[in-house]
Parts: sequence; structure tokens; C-alpha cells
Amino acid sequence: MRWLRRLSGRRGPLVLEAQQSAVHVEGEDLLGRARSTERIAVFAHWAADARVSRSAVELTRALLGFGYEVVFVSAAEGTAPLEWAADRPAGVTVLRRPNIGYDFGSWATALDRYPAIAATPHVLLLNDSLVGPFQPIDHLLERFHESAADVWGLTDTTQFCHHLQSYCLGFKSRTLLEAPLSRFWLDIRVEPSRERVIWHNEIGLGRLLDRERFVTEAAIPYWRVVRENQNPTILGWRGLLDEGFPFVKRQLLLQPHVAPDGPHVRAEILRRFGVNVDAWL
Repeated sequence: MRWLRRLSGRRGPLVLEAQQSAVHVEGEDLLGRARSTERIAVFAHWAADARVSRSAVELTRALLGFGYEVVFVSAAEGTAPLEWAADRPAGVTVLRRPNIGYDFGSWATALDRYPAIAATPHVLLLNDSLVGPFQPIDHLLERFHESAADVWGLTDTTQFCHHLQSYCLGFKSRTLLEAPLSRFWLDIRVEPSRERVIWHNEIGLGRLLDRERFVTEAAIPYWRVVRENQNPTILGWRGLLDEGFPFVKRQLLLQPHVAPDGPHVRAEILRRFGVNVDAWL
């Protein structure tokens, strides 16, 4: 992509230093009181206002229903309390933080505030770039728990280099305690663009995992839905639905031109699931 040739200049300050004392808990700090847990999910959220979409609510409920403690890290604009599309799910710890560092900044914030997360046997890091789930996702979560990999993802890609796509990453057997990964999260920086986040963080993490010889696995390997060097969540969205992936990327709805059949996403979701997808945004 052309944007790779434009990446230059110094990187920004460390997220954990830049936000300093601006991070706070909204409501009860349930995770801070928890004695121990086997499963924690960290959900990175952003919105231009205080609204939490139905997609974010439904995914949070799905994680809670599978036994996960959920830390909902919101970089929503403004200081007003979050407004949930439905009742705020019980059992969620909400962290509010400045809108810096994108989703990797939110994950780094939770890992820093709650060191026990890294020591948890099953950790999921997710963001709100997906719309859905339109059906239960227990079968996908079971694949994570059954996986023998150190680091797991819903999908992978060979764009630029082979790596797990970062909208959903799973870390097993306390892999996050390993020194290379601990350093990676401490070094998450304020980036000026989404492109830099992809290059330094998503692809950077993929290279780190390969270099340190961590075992990785994708629940739905890219080759099932797309060719080499293609993004499965964009060009392979229909194939992912066929594979039991009850989500679509938000980008396909907001920018349907990014995929040849992008304008058909809404009709296909309605046909398969009986869902008006715009109500989930």
C-alpha cells in the first residue's frame, strides 16, 4: 500500500506516560476486587460521543456468558458517563481514558492498571471494529480454549507479512508475562494515524511473535476465504460468514467501496440473520 512509503518521522510519547492520571474507573472496579479468575477480556471502545453501540453491548454479553471478566476500556470523547444502547451488562469494569494510542493504547492501559491480567490463563484483547455478533460465538471461543497456540486470533492475513489480525487476539498460559511481550505493551506509543498503529503495533506484534518463536494460530485461516496478500475481513467477508463468523467489519458498512461486493453487506446480513445492521452501529 502507498501509505507504507509515507511512514516517516519520530514516534510519539509513551501512552502510559502521556495519559498520566487521566485514567479512571467509571462505576464499580469489579476487576480490582476480584481475587482470581481464569478468563479476562479487555474490550477497546471508542465513540465520538458517550454512546455504546448495540454491537459493543452484545459482544460484551457474549463474553460474560462464556465466563469472562470484562474490562471495557473506553476512549470515548467527552466526560459524560457512557450511554449504553441497552442496559449496561452486569459484571463489567469500565475504564475511561483519553483518546490516544488507539486500541493498543487501551489494551496497554488495562494491562498496566491490572497486572493480574497478564497472569490469567485465558486473555482476550478485542476492539469495536466489528459489527455483531448476530449469532452466538461460543463455538469461536471454544476454539480459543482448545487451541495449543501461545497466541490465537480469529483471523490472520499475509498482507505485508503473515500475522494475526489484531481486532481479536487471545493469549494463553500466561504468555503475556513473557519479557518480550511485557516490553511490547510498555512501549505502546501515541501514533498520529491508524496506518502507523497497524505498522508499529499490529504488524510489529506479528513480527515479535515470529522472532521470539511463539506459536500462533487463527480460528479461520486466511486461505479459506482469500488469496495471498488480501485482507480476509474486507475481501473475504462473505466467506467468513460461511465459516461461522457472525460479524462484519464496520469499515465495510461505512466505506462499502473498499470491497467489490461491499454494497451488498447490508442485504446479506438481513438475509442471513434477519438483522437491520444499521441498528447495531
